[in-house]
Amino acid sequence: MANSTLKEKIAANNAKLSAKWHAYAENHPTAKKIVDFVSTHQTLMQAIKFTLISLVAFVSEFAIMYILQYSLLSTCGEEDFTWWIFHYAGGRTGAFGLAGFIAMLGSKFVAEVISFTQNWKKNFKANSNKVFGVTVYVLTVIAIIIFTQWLSGALASVIKNEAGLTVCKMVGSIVSFVVMFLMDKFVIMRVKKDKKAPATEEAPADETAEVVEDAETPAEDVLDTPAEETEEPAVEEAAADQE
Repeated sequence: MANSTLKEKIAANNAKLSAKWHAYAENHPTAKKIVDFVSTHQTLMQAIKFTLISLVAFVSEFAIMYILQYSLLSTCGEEDFTWWIFHYAGGRTGAFGLAGFIAMLGSKFVAEVISFTQNWKKNFKANSNKVFGVTVYVLTVIAIIIFTQWLSGALASVIKNEAGLTVCKMVGSIVSFVVMFLMDKFVIMRVKKDKKAPATEEAPADETAEVVEDAETPAEDVLDTPAEETEEPAVEEAAADQE
């Protein structure tokens, strides 16, 4: 209950700030230009927000990667580790062996959780099916991990020094950034339009038609009534003349 109340207060405060900003913009040309620019360049603003969120995730990923690989080095990082397409040479001069593999998975998991939750709520404001979104997101991340791992292996064969792991990580992050933005915007975090909106707009038109029909009925009665009344005196006068 306390958490929901806090969210409602935050939403109310955000709405008040937004209303004040738009009211201020109406009387200040520069502010109005900013508002108009933001409203007409939604994709650009989403890309900027996505970049800021990705930077937070990026820093978190690198911090956790270094913490894990150095803390696990003495335990499981001295020996080479090989599994499927993942090849991690042991030790500091290599890729920290199994410690490097665990560090890659752990740091990637934390970064993607940050990226998904913040982009869903604050950036794209998605209202699509969240189960579908999470499923496609996870599959996309797995595909990116496999691709970047292959790319890292190709780069590691060229950059054979201690900085090679960092360079490979940065290149993989850039690839992940571009692919995830496109997937988030157009597939995973879509904003569905309200299908009931057209029906609500048609309702007043129907009501107006009914009012027009009702308004026409009295008009016909008014026009018909004098005609009937004028016919009766004419018949009576004709009968009087015959007599």
